[in-house]
Amino acid sequence: MVLTSCFCDKMYVGNVKSHDDLVHVASSHNTHIFGGFIVSKNNVSHYIGNTQDYVIENKRTFGDLFVSGITLGIYSPTTTKYYVKKDNPDVVVKKRKIMSKAYKGYLK
Repeated sequence: MVLTSCFCDKMYVGNVKSHDDLVHVASSHNTHIFGGFIVSKNNVSHYIGNTQDYVIENKRTFGDLFVSGITLGIYSPTTTKYYVKKDNPDVVVKKRKIMSKAYKGYLK
């Protein structure tokens, strides 16, 4: 059995810096079949609208790794989260997460 770990990578698009306050606007699950030979593709504009400055965080959570292990890598999901700058006028902040810079926000 091959042991793997959770990983997280972030892609900063536009004029976003790592120290900017961000708002979490959406999450989605991606499908990878046969170890990534077949991949579902998400349309980023569906989640962030017309915003030019955003962050995409792609990670394999424990649950994703668990499902991948049970299916022996045939189905390997990942979780993608989308963030925009907190001062973006198109974001409506609904709920603040305690002890975090991330906010639960939604685009208008």
